[in-house]
Amino acid sequence: SSETKKRAEAIFQEFSTFVNTPAKRAVFLEGVLCQKLLGIQHHERDATPFRIKLQGLKLDQNRVQALLPQIQNKLEEYKANYYRDLEILISASMIEAGNEWKLSKDEIAFYFVLGMNLANQVAAKKPENGG
Repeated sequence: SSETKKRAEAIFQEFSTFVNTPAKRAVFLEGVLCQKLLGIQHHERDATPFRIKLQGLKLDQNRVQALLPQIQNKLEEYKANYYRDLEILISASMIEAGNEWKLSKDEIAFYFVLGMNLANQVAAKKPENGG
């Protein structure tokens, strides 16, 4: 069990009545991963060009699912994919969530932003230089 998994499970346990479905966990964790990418972009380029792909955080299930490979690809392009454990957790939660998330666009955006805001509590910073 990775440190990232332990941290995520601790948050999910602490807020078990709130982040209480696989879909909510998947969206939350993807928000964490996205924030990590934005942090790397900001560090490397002093800009966050990936943010435009978030479409003003008007997210739905299809958009969130489409973002995962895009985020992973961008991390690879930066040679900064330090978050394999997190990607595994997201993938497992998405599989568990299935195809019918039953979350509104507002709920999806909300859980995604929660993940972004709590990113450093879930995933450790990259080994050197922060991130």
